[in-house]
Amino acid sequence: MKLIKKSFNPISLSKLIELHEQGITPKHAVAVTFDDGYSDFADYAFPILQEEGIPVTLFITTGFVNGDIWLWPDQIRYAVDNTKRKSFEFGEITGLHSPENRKSIIWDNLADHCLSLDNDRKLELIESIYKKLGLDRPRKAPREYSSVTWGQIKSMISYGLEIGSHSRTHPILTKIDEEELIRELVGSRLDIIKNLDIYDMAFCFPNGKEGDYNLRIQKKIESIGYKFAIAAFPSSRPLENRWAVNRYPAGNDFERFRKNVFGVGYLKSVASIKIS
Repeated sequence: MKLIKKSFNPISLSKLIELHEQGITPKHAVAVTFDDGYSDFADYAFPILQEEGIPVTLFITTGFVNGDIWLWPDQIRYAVDNTKRKSFEFGEITGLHSPENRKSIIWDNLADHCLSLDNDRKLELIESIYKKLGLDRPRKAPREYSSVTWGQIKSMISYGLEIGSHSRTHPILTKIDEEELIRELVGSRLDIIKNLDIYDMAFCFPNGKEGDYNLRIQKKIESIGYKFAIAAFPSSRPLENRWAVNRYPAGNDFERFRKNVFGVGYLKSVASIKIS
C-alpha cells in the first residue's frame, strides 16, 4: 500500500469507472478491492488503507456476513486440518501425511475439483469429505474463518469504505439455475439495502474467471440494477467492458505484485533497458 501511495494515483473503483466512461481516465490510477468479507479485513487491511489514505471497495458475500453460511473452501480446509485420520482417499486423491501434502490435497485436488462441479454436487462432496474424515461440520464459521459484521461494515463506511455485492452464498453463477441466480443477485442486493441503506452498488463475480459468467448473467446483473460488474483476471484493457472489469491479483509475492502494478515499467527497471 505504501508503494501504491508513493508511485500511483489511488482512486475509488466507482470513481475510476465513472471518469473512464467520461473519457478522462486518470493517469497511473489504481483501485484497490477486496472480496468475500473476512473479519481480518476490518482487523488488519482497512486500518492500513486508512493510514495510507487509499480508497477501497469491499465486495461482500452477504449470506456469510449474515452468519447463514461459511465459505466452502474454508470448510474443506477446516476438515483437512482438523481430522485425526492419518490418511484420506477420494477417488484418485489420497494423502494427509504431512502439512505440505495436506495443502496440496486442499488446493491442487479437492478445491480444484469442486470448481468443476455444479453447486449441489459441490455441497454434497463437502458433506462426504466430513463423513470420510470423521468430523461434524460446524454450522457457523469457526473464528479463524469468520466474517466482518454489519456493524463493522457500517463503521468502515463512515470512514469512506465502498461496498459491493459478491453474491449471497458464493456459487459459480454459470453452475446454478435461473431461480438460484435470481436469489443470489437479488438477495445479496436486498441484504445490503436492508442492513446498510445502500442502493448504488457494483457486483463482483464469485471466483471470477472467464468461464464463471456469460452474457446472459451480465444482462441479468444490469437489469437488477447493479452499476457494473467485476471479474478476477487481468487484461491489457481492464476497463473495456463495464460488465466484466478486469483486475490483477495481489498475493504474497512482492516482486510479482510490482510487476502487476508497474507493467512495462517493471521490466524497464529490472532490465535497465530503454523502452520507447
